[in-house]
Amino acid sequence: MKRDMNLIRELLLRLEGLPKTSHMRLHIGSDDERLIFESYTPDQVDYHMALLYEVEMITSSDSIDAMASGEWVFDALTWSGHDFLDTVRDPDVWKETKSRASQIGGWTLDIVKDLARAYLKQKAQQLGFG
Repeated sequence: MKRDMNLIRELLLRLEGLPKTSHMRLHIGSDDERLIFESYTPDQVDYHMALLYEVEMITSSDSIDAMASGEWVFDALTWSGHDFLDTVRDPDVWKETKSRASQIGGWTLDIVKDLARAYLKQKAQQLGFG
């Protein structure tokens, strides 16, 4: 299955917005309405949830093997998950980041973060910051 950075961003936005306290673990499945996306299948969501755990953007006390059934135990976004999301949260920044990534032909996580950060710095300079 192909990695989809749009789905990665959408999942992080959705997970960040889930109501929970700091001590509450969410059991959530790819067929849960909170993880249903019009343009993506439950299999795609499962695959991308596994990727988010793999790159440590989200945490869980359970192992990925225990979650292979399509039910995820979500504790929280990690520091790097929050950083990535804060970098690409703004729709204009995301649109520009995708455009720049397409021009260079690459969509690695590091490239996406670097492109988004560069664009944010450029916007800050235009506003007189930095």
